[in-house]
Amino acid sequence: MRRCTLLPITDSVGGAIGFKVFEQIESNLKKSNWCTYISNSSMITVFSRYRENLPQYLKKKEVIATVADKLKVGSIIRIGIVNEVKGVELQMEVYGENGEDLFFTEKTILQTDDIEVIASSLGNWLDTYAKMIPYDATVTGILGDQITLDVGKGYPIQIGQKFIVKRLVTKKKHPLFKKIVDWESTLLAEGSVFNISDNQALGMIKVYKDDQKLAPGDWVRLEAFRAEDKIIDPEKDEEEKLGTLGLFSVSLFGSSSSVDTNTPTGPNRFSGNTFGVDLRAEGWITRQYFAAFEIMRSLGGVEKSSGSPVKSRANVNNGSFKLTGGYKYLPIGFFYGPQIDLYAGYANKSFDVDYSAADGLGQQSFSGILFGVGANIPINREYRFFTAADFIPIPTFTDDDDIYGSAKSASSLDLEVGIKYQYTVRMTLDASLETRSSKAKLNTNFKEVSYKDNVLKLGATFNF
Repeated sequence: MRRCTLLPITDSVGGAIGFKVFEQIESNLKKSNWCTYISNSSMITVFSRYRENLPQYLKKKEVIATVADKLKVGSIIRIGIVNEVKGVELQMEVYGENGEDLFFTEKTILQTDDIEVIASSLGNWLDTYAKMIPYDATVTGILGDQITLDVGKGYPIQIGQKFIVKRLVTKKKHPLFKKIVDWESTLLAEGSVFNISDNQALGMIKVYKDDQKLAPGDWVRLEAFRAEDKIIDPEKDEEEKLGTLGLFSVSLFGSSSSVDTNTPTGPNRFSGNTFGVDLRAEGWITRQYFAAFEIMRSLGGVEKSSGSPVKSRANVNNGSFKLTGGYKYLPIGFFYGPQIDLYAGYANKSFDVDYSAADGLGQQSFSGILFGVGANIPINREYRFFTAADFIPIPTFTDDDDIYGSAKSASSLDLEVGIKYQYTVRMTLDASLETRSSKAKLNTNFKEVSYKDNVLKLGATFNF
């Protein structure tokens, strides 16, 4: 009911009055805080087909239900104007999404056809209807004890304000006028608001009053806000102001690494352990757009695992650099809720193994345009699960020691899954498993070279 639309306003003078009244009422609805207004512009072509018989067409419940379904609204406002000898007959009705439930109706005769007077009368009726809506917001998302509330832009709601959650049981209609006169509901839970953004708020359930689980569409009724509802801790308030620019992560890791080469004398495999550090910084351009860079460096050694290489052991010095930017999708509208990152940029991965031309060991790198996707999802108030996958679809293979020459094809892929623990307001402790693999197939007697690392990372992320 707090998502509304306005049907075309009909009159008996070919739209001369109705069109001007429509413009004014629509403008007022867009500015109102009781209703999230959804324009019917996408339905104009449909309405235009019935221009000659539009008043009768708009009275059909099937038409109203179709408009509600297409625009996802619950208050469909229908206004009709009939010109009289002196003035106009004015009628307004508000229907529900099924096209049959009549929530509000008013009718009067004005002794004038002045646009301002007509619009003022309709505005007063809409204000009356707004006060009759039996809830202040609806539940649109649920994550544990946290719920997302859909509220009108600018609706009077405050952090700390208490609320109750109800579920509609049945509607009562007037026996003669068929108008909805009462809504029977059951109390499900109590909670309070702890964050607000455009058209949405985030609430925390404190007490459950029923065994039924909360569901999208449940009603939320705000209680009168009291000053004591908002407890301000100056030190905590100052802490929560931090973390608005970005984050910085540092991780130490150990890796089980392998190098595979397919030489003229046969395939060889070297495997061993490497250790290193991974640094990542992310800056938030807006709450949904970001830029990031990541630097990794590892050292260690590998030994012969299979084949008949000349060398039995080699030192390894690997590194990578990624510079990316992307879009952060927030499914429930809040930054600390679930996040899905879509990003792209440039990456360079270098591999430096002690030189041995016969074994295909040396300095190589994979570089190119990188694409990736990541997710960061809260499990509860303390833990978050995260995962990421990025790849270079057509990497450039560079052979600094000129062992392999040009590559016929190449690929590079990184996969990571992990968990974050909210240690303080500004810091999380992180643990993750990551797989990194890069491979090149060649046009020479050296048929293939590939690098793979299975990584365990432990670190921390700091908000700034």
